[in-house]
Formats: sequence, C-alpha cells, structure tokens
Amino acid sequence: NSELDEDDNLLIYYAGHGYLDADSDEGYWLPSDADDTRVNWILTSGIVSTIKAMQAKHVMIVADSCFSGRLTRGLKIEQRTPDYLQRIVGLKARTAMTSGGLEPVMDGGGGRYSVFANAFISLLNSNKTVLDGQQLFTDLRRKVMNNSNQTPTYGRIQMAGDDGGDFLFVRQ
Repeated sequence: NSELDEDDNLLIYYAGHGYLDADSDEGYWLPSDADDTRVNWILTSGIVSTIKAMQAKHVMIVADSCFSGRLTRGLKIEQRTPDYLQRIVGLKARTAMTSGGLEPVMDGGGGRYSVFANAFISLLNSNKTVLDGQQLFTDLRRKVMNNSNQTPTYGRIQMAGDDGGDFLFVRQ
C-alpha cells in the first residue's frame, strides 16, 4: 500500500468463498484457512477501508465469489464521447467487478475455470488495444448470463474515494 502512488494501478482478483451475514449486513471473503471461528475471515468493509487509504489512481477488485456484490453500488453507463478515455484516465477509480450479486455463484462451468473467470480471461486475451472496465463488464455480463444463472455486477466501491474514473486494460 505505501509503495503505490498516484501513477499506479492495482487489480485485486479474488476467487474463493464468500459469506453474507444477514444479521449484521456484512460481507466476508473466506480464504482457504477460514473456519467457523471467523478469525481468518476478511470483512469487505475492511477491504474498502484499505483501498480508500491507497494512493494508486485506479484500483479494481475482481471478485469471483458468492455474495461479492456487497462491494459495489451501480455505475451509470456513460456516453462515449471522443475524449472519454482521456477524461477517465485522469480521474481516481475505485471499482469492483463481481461474478454475482448477493447470491451464490458457480465454482465451475467454464472448463478449467468458473464461468465468470473463463469469460474474464477470454475477453482480456481478445483485447487488441485499450479496454475500460465498463466495456469489459458489458461483454462479460452477457457471456456469463448466457452460460449460467448468475448475474455479474460492476460498480463503484462506496466510500472508497472514487472520483468517476475507470480501470483501463491496455494490451502490451
């Protein structure tokens, strides 16, 4: 975190189990060492606090887990003007793309990967230039919904310092 500055971008990809505590309305990531004591569970509000403190310009969480939609609030689809990419590249972004909303999601269905991961990887591999998170999500959502009963989400991470930018994937 302290090594990142305003010129950096950070992508965090989490694939694993998630849990939504309905009583506290809190979401959790359950890493491989998680057990019933909750000692090693990762609170999504803690993830948000950590991201808020980061100096990086663009931060995106990609979460392929149950109940991962707890991280976001909806993004408004922006009109693509000729200066769209120039405008968003200069603005701070704190976004999350999730494999589903507040429901369980499939672990498989995409060959060696989940349906979500398979769509994510294939879209990045087919990218020839610059792909913003919003466009990636539009294509990914269609692929996942056509091949599963889950609905991915994409949105700004609430209370994390987002200024309206977006994460950019650049083919190198």
